[in-house]
Amino acid sequence: MTSEAVRDLMLYGMLMVSAAGFYAMFYALGRMLGRPAVVAFSYLFAALQALGALGMILPPYLDPFWKYLIAFSSMVYLFIPQGMWWVVTTFHEKEHAH
Repeated sequence: MTSEAVRDLMLYGMLMVSAAGFYAMFYALGRMLGRPAVVAFSYLFAALQALGALGMILPPYLDPFWKYLIAFSSMVYLFIPQGMWWVVTTFHEKEHAH
């Protein structure tokens, strides 16, 4: 693998991870503030996260195991912010009910 290929994989990995973080942050912020536009904006970062994953999966450099792991983790993470929002709000609703 060339140094350019390693550089590209690292950049796509950074895009995937940082976009996932911004996706979660803007999703939670939009839900907390009751701003659907901010929640919609968060989905831009979800798309960037998926593009970062594709940038690592499509080139022929990685073994299939890593490609499947990246694809799986990227798909699963698309649902984590919504799931965590549900967990946190449900937990606190029950806490305040007592």
